[in-house]
Amino acid sequence: MLILYRKLVAASIRAQMQYKLNFLTSAATTGMIMVLDFLILSAILYRFNDVVGWNIYEVGLLYGISSVSVSTYRLFAPEINDFEKYIIQGEMDQLLIRPVSPLLLLLTRNLDLSRLGGIVQGISILCLSMIGLTAQEKEVWLLLLFMPVAIVSGSVIYFSIALSTAATAFWTHQIKDLQTFTIYAPANASNYPIGLYPSWLKWMFYTVLPIAFMNYVPMLTLLGKTHHWYFPLLTPVVAALALLLSLRFWAFGIRHYHSTGS
Repeated sequence: MLILYRKLVAASIRAQMQYKLNFLTSAATTGMIMVLDFLILSAILYRFNDVVGWNIYEVGLLYGISSVSVSTYRLFAPEINDFEKYIIQGEMDQLLIRPVSPLLLLLTRNLDLSRLGGIVQGISILCLSMIGLTAQEKEVWLLLLFMPVAIVSGSVIYFSIALSTAATAFWTHQIKDLQTFTIYAPANASNYPIGLYPSWLKWMFYTVLPIAFMNYVPMLTLLGKTHHWYFPLLTPVVAALALLLSLRFWAFGIRHYHSTGS
């Protein structure tokens, strides 16, 4: 299965790299848009010094992890994000009759290479934030060690939320409006400390849409804002649980899918 995945991904990349200028332009545009978002955030922090006790470099860590995680998910799973068209246009039927997992086929179609711009931008913000924290005489070696875990876990969490959202299309047929609440709004919210939000919203970010565990919860420990040493361990655990539940919901949806010809 892994060999097949690698071959299909390689084929998708080769197809897109036939248009190198388009790739470079899209990647640069995506990165610049995200840079603009962070500059706006920086301007706000410069005016008010901190957000609920988080300074600009600490918020930069939250922003950077979220940015890289979202971009990585969108890089490898763009068709999950656009899954609605497979139901409306009947393309899901074509996937089901092939001797390969429909999910595997979706994950190897049309990789969104323009998201590399967002990944580079997010990593740059993480580096600048750590340099800033070092200048403030804060230890960052644990942060450096944890970053790969946070980014991989964050990507898995976003993918799990997106896959569960996509699976609702088996019954609702349309998911664009739902994605606003399950993907786009949480992605923006994760750029800031979760403690900033009202109680009902915090509850949602800790349970149904567990983005808090991607960056906020582990950073509480790693930045010395809590004495709960085990918080960083929750990040990969929650990511694995979210992935398991989303895969089961996806499988449940496929079992109850009614073809457009039925």
